[in-house]
Amino acid sequence: MESVKSLFKYLFPFVEVVLGVFLLTIDGQSQMFMIAGAAIIASGLFTGLFIANVISKGINYALQFVILIIAAFFAYQNFNSVDEDLRFARKKKKVEALTVQHLKDIRTAEVAFRETYGRYIGDLDSLVDFVKNDSIVEIRAIGDNPDSLGLSTAEAIELGIITRDTFKVAVIEAKFFNIPEAAIKKRKYVFNPDEMIYAPFSGKKFLGEAGEIEVSGGIKRNVFEVKDPEPIAEPALQIGSMIEAHTNGNWKE
Repeated sequence: MESVKSLFKYLFPFVEVVLGVFLLTIDGQSQMFMIAGAAIIASGLFTGLFIANVISKGINYALQFVILIIAAFFAYQNFNSVDEDLRFARKKKKVEALTVQHLKDIRTAEVAFRETYGRYIGDLDSLVDFVKNDSIVEIRAIGDNPDSLGLSTAEAIELGIITRDTFKVAVIEAKFFNIPEAAIKKRKYVFNPDEMIYAPFSGKKFLGEAGEIEVSGGIKRNVFEVKDPEPIAEPALQIGSMIEAHTNGNWKE
């Protein structure tokens, strides 16, 4: 019976050591978490030595106090590190959403520039000037096609009920303001052409490039590429490509 009581005295330090070993064996934990686990093991060992009368009560209390401070410090550091990671993840999501919106606006402007001048433009300041001060040609239908006649638009044009005419419309109005309300609501910020070419995270101007590439059959295609010069995280967000003929972004659209 005495031997059982003697062994029972070591139960608490034994549990501490087992718990500490368990914490050390968990995969993917930070160094601070591992140190906290090692501190728990040390606490259990010192408690065991005290029970075995190897060290005095005063020494045990002093060591336990030091270990408690160390464990609490590193546990806090681990928690703070996780909290920082969560804050960064939220910030990254917000910044990248804004960056994507800027790049989509640049794509809209680049496509409009190509429709007007037959090419893309790498000078982003000139692209802003195009959006603010230039115009594009729109073809509009004039007249009404009465439903009672049951005519298609093509038939109504052929009969002269509807005519088509070309109009010059400001780029900024046609491509950014006179758009469906649903598209406006989806925007991440109110459109401003002067801000469009600057990356939200760094405030630096996007890197722009444009030119021609040769695709299969010797056919030449106009291309452009616009990239975040200093992204919040890699890979840098970009739209278009100088080696492939497309206007896609490198994010999931």
